[in-house]
Amino acid sequence: MASELKFDGYLAEVVEVLPDRTGMFGSVLQVMCKVLEGSDKGRVIRRNIVGFVKKGDLIRLPDTSREDKPIQVR
Repeated sequence: MASELKFDGYLAEVVEVLPDRTGMFGSVLQVMCKVLEGSDKGRVIRRNIVGFVKKGDLIRLPDTSREDKPIQVR
């Protein structure tokens, strides 16, 4: 039997929740998160998160190579 490898992404910790929101109804938060696993361990990146999140929460990122752009407030 071949064993299947399962990859769930990289663990990251939310270090800051930025005040601006995006999305059609303002449901997307932008956060700064510190990567805790993988080759980018220790790197702090900006990501968009859907749902409720607060400082100190742990999240799973599908990849750590890309970083979201800052939200432009009109």
